[in-house]
Amino acid sequence: MGESHVQRGAARLVSIPIVDRDVPLTRVYIAMSLVVFNVVDVILTKAILERGGLEANPLMKDLMAGFAAPLGVKAAVASVAGLLLLMCPGDSRLADRAAVGVAGLYLVVVLWNASLLGWLLVNGA
Repeated sequence: MGESHVQRGAARLVSIPIVDRDVPLTRVYIAMSLVVFNVVDVILTKAILERGGLEANPLMKDLMAGFAAPLGVKAAVASVAGLLLLMCPGDSRLADRAAVGVAGLYLVVVLWNASLLGWLLVNGA
């Protein structure tokens, strides 16, 4: 990623060659968090499933038998969502709010999975 930084108004912008534009740095962080939270979700879910837990997402249930498939699917979908966010107009508040909402939802899922895994580990499951 290009590291040229530009200051415009209150938002720090960073040049992203893949989308050929300057993007608010906070959007880059939001896009990265979407990918990270989805990858962590898969890792924690696999650990829970290995201890007798169940996959609640019917779309992922069959994929969770392996490791590469769910990891690839979640990382790819989150990457596309992040890329779409980076392509949105820089002043789009709707894009920012929607992406923060989705990232927040995945943060809750990760925290839930982490607490459930902790409970399973403490209780010997």
